[in-house]
Amino acid sequence: MKITKIEREKWVYLVTFEPNFLEKFFGIKTKTKKFKDSGNHYTFGGGNIYHDEDGEKTGNGSYVGESIDKWRRKF
Repeated sequence: MKITKIEREKWVYLVTFEPNFLEKFFGIKTKTKKFKDSGNHYTFGGGNIYHDEDGEKTGNGSYVGESIDKWRRKF
């Protein structure tokens, strides 16, 4: 799954995941997940920590966390 779109609603980030060709072949659909910024940072690696709807946090170097950070820094 690749990230195609990131939007912000107050303090929640809506991340849209688009399946690649092989995943589409097996019937996986486009999905949107919500991530909330926790306000904490990793000491090594320097990314923010985000929590998803299930309460799981993004790991250090997670492609989702890095994509949200890059999107935030564009402005």
